Formats: sequence, C-alpha cells, structure tokens
Amino acid sequence: MVTVLYVGETAAIEGSTLQRILKRANYATSDMQADEGPERHEEVVIIRRIEAGTIPSQSYPPSLRRRQSSDPDALASWENEGGATSARSAAASKAAENRR
Repeated sequence: MVTVLYVGETAAIEGSTLQRILKRANYATSDMQADEGPERHEEVVIIRRIEAGTIPSQSYPPSLRRRQSSDPDALASWENEGGATSARSAAASKAAENRR
C-alpha cells in the first residue's frame, strides 16, 4: 500500500486529482493512466510516485502461509488428516516425485 501525503493548499487539489485517477482506473493501480487536458502533468507525477512505491505482484515476496500452502506434499498430508480424502491428481503426485 502506498500512502501519498500532501501539505498546504495543494493538498485538496492533489487529493482530488488522485481520486480522479483512481476512479478512472477502477481503483486498480496497474491500470492508471493520465488523462489529456490541463492537469495531465500533475496526473503523470502522481502516477509515477505511486508506481515508484509499488511492488509488482510478480516480485512480491510470498508470505509464510503461501509458501506452506504451495508445498504439495505438506498439503496432501494435511488433506488426509481427519479422514479427508486427497484431491491430488496423479500428475501432481508424479511431478512431486520428479522434484525429489
């Protein structure tokens, strides 16, 4: 999450510009684009600030929970606890064996 702070008289103007940019992009920071018009320069500056402070999802380090969930052997043993049946396919089992 990126926090953009403004101080002084420009806070209201730049805050409304930020809201306008995000609304046009449907609040997805990956889809932000500056609009043509007199305020294009301010929009470009705000978009560049946000992009500079944002980590792309491909580069974002996985959490401990995500790393534990991505281990197919651990997931299969967890699914088999308490009488649950494994939903693991033969292809996934073979792929796990090939990694060893």
